[in-house]
Amino acid sequence: MLHQVVTTEKVPITYRVAGMGSRFLAWLIDLGVIAILFAAGFGLHIPLEMARPGVGNAFLVLWIFALQWGYFLFFEWLWVGQTPGKRLMGLRVLQMNGTSISFLQAAVRNLIRVADALPFFYAVGFVVAACSRHQRRLGDLAAETLVVYMERKARAVRPLPEGAPPADKALAALVRQRLAQLDRRQQQALLDLCLRRDQLPLRDRARLFQTTADYFERRLSLTRDEYQSDEKFVLQLAALLGERSADSSARETRKRERSAT
Repeated sequence: MLHQVVTTEKVPITYRVAGMGSRFLAWLIDLGVIAILFAAGFGLHIPLEMARPGVGNAFLVLWIFALQWGYFLFFEWLWVGQTPGKRLMGLRVLQMNGTSISFLQAAVRNLIRVADALPFFYAVGFVVAACSRHQRRLGDLAAETLVVYMERKARAVRPLPEGAPPADKALAALVRQRLAQLDRRQQQALLDLCLRRDQLPLRDRARLFQTTADYFERRLSLTRDEYQSDEKFVLQLAALLGERSADSSARETRKRERSAT
């Protein structure tokens, strides 16, 4: 199961939703860590109780409370959606929009863990996750979170091809041909916007590029890629226009050189 998020820059990011099996293994690992921490706290409470009756028992009660309610909350908040078990299994908790979870979301999903654990061994959570499209338990539904797989190994960087595919070359030639239909004032306006984009306030920059992209898309009868942003579309047009101008200047220079000889 895949979950796709489209950023404000219209860049798609795809996450692989974690299955119930890997989440169960991560929970078992966390359960083992909790058992070790409980054993350490129980071992510490004995000398405290012997030194002063009542202090050791109070410490043990607080320690159990902290492990029960704070373990998952602490790690998922400070480790950006991961516990020791999730980290070992390559899992992470994210918001549905792909960003890191907040403290409030970590608190909500772990408070409702009590309901997911009913009546035993997370039976309610298992049934709800099995019926959910993204395998989300009650805590995930309430906190608007999702557990996904994270990339463990960096992917090798593939070298760029030396030349563009024939289809891309044909498309670029078509765009250059349609750019020739623009008058000098329109071409200069396109180039000026791209050259001065860093001097514009962010809001004005986004508005101008959106208006410009919509205009040239209609004027030149072009169709953008599905996830291509307005600014990238306009910059590509300007780049092709610059290449066309450079080619024209080179041809004029060669003509003058041949005429001179």
